[in-house]
Amino acid sequence: MRASVGVAVLLSAVVAPAEPGGTYAIDGGGYTIDLKMDGDTLVVVEPNKTSPYARQADGTYQFTNPNNGITYGIRVIDDRTIEAFKPGTDNPPTRLSLMGGAPSGEEPAAVADAEKWEALAQHYSELSQSDPDNVQVNTACAGVALKRSASSQAEADAYAAQMAEMLKQILVDGSSNPCPDVFTSW
Repeated sequence: MRASVGVAVLLSAVVAPAEPGGTYAIDGGGYTIDLKMDGDTLVVVEPNKTSPYARQADGTYQFTNPNNGITYGIRVIDDRTIEAFKPGTDNPPTRLSLMGGAPSGEEPAAVADAEKWEALAQHYSELSQSDPDNVQVNTACAGVALKRSASSQAEADAYAAQMAEMLKQILVDGSSNPCPDVFTSW
């Protein structure tokens, strides 16, 4: 299950965007984040951390990482688009688009098995922090489990297939499923 030079995989679940919320992805889906509102705070959920972004007077949301003092920002462009940026820098913002939700009439898989998938996501998230040789693999497994916790079966399976293809490219033995409890097909 040893990962080679790697890919950062961050993911989570899709919810309807009444306010900023849901899974947003960079074009091509290489990086995703989950957003949800908690009062006036925009919460960014990743497999290995949760970051509370405070609403600013200009309508953006900002979070300062206590470990390194770097401030990050999120700007809502419209009901399907956000931009991630670093306030006070000349770096261009990164645009992310809302991923599709459960098709009409299809309930998220989370209704029946949310606790199971969330527990697996937590397990693999903890492994990603304690096993540096397999951080990408364990983060991907956590992400897929988290996706299964709140998405339709079809959407979760599609994401799992995409992550499986990515993992097969970085694993020493790409034929071996690193987390069969999360990847139901390999």
